[in-house]
Amino acid sequence: MTKRMAVFPLVLSAPSGGGKTAVRDGLLKDSRFGFSITCTTRAPRPGEINGKDYYFVSKDEFLSLRKDGKLLEWAEVHGNYYGTPVKSVKDVMDSGKIPVMTIDVKGAASIRKIFDDAVTIFIIPPSPKILKKRLELRGESAEGMKVRMNTAREEMKQAHLFDYLVINDSLDAAISDVIKITETEMLRMCRNKYLSDLFSKDL
Repeated sequence: MTKRMAVFPLVLSAPSGGGKTAVRDGLLKDSRFGFSITCTTRAPRPGEINGKDYYFVSKDEFLSLRKDGKLLEWAEVHGNYYGTPVKSVKDVMDSGKIPVMTIDVKGAASIRKIFDDAVTIFIIPPSPKILKKRLELRGESAEGMKVRMNTAREEMKQAHLFDYLVINDSLDAAISDVIKITETEMLRMCRNKYLSDLFSKDL
């Protein structure tokens, strides 16, 4: 029953600085996971690679993708557009891997409407003080810090809508927690499919 891996979208959300990208990178070291690349209109940060970290597109290109129905979800965050291409998710699932999506709270809600088997996890820092410190280490301006902290407060009010909550106090522990959650969901989905197949046959 457990030999065939269940494949479903895995959604990671967190306030800016919460660590969702670092957790995602840890998951991708496991061959069971694949990265569902998001497109964005924001400029690349140092070290980010187009087609690996994000698809960096112009505003006109993004709006065209949205108009043509090629995005599963999209949102405007801090003045930039972010979206999940349909093809990006399907390509990962067709390869037999679990697509990992790092998207905001609104995007997670959209994914749940489309994929009823999606597993959503909200990653949260242990305290607002630590979140602020992480943003400072990223070099956020005072104005940018204010905007992101206000956004974080609003996003954390939605944490109860997610399937799971993972506190990112230790990155290794957070990655381990997400893997354990995923394995539990894989077993549950395999069990449900096994029972469905079993009772659909004549006994």
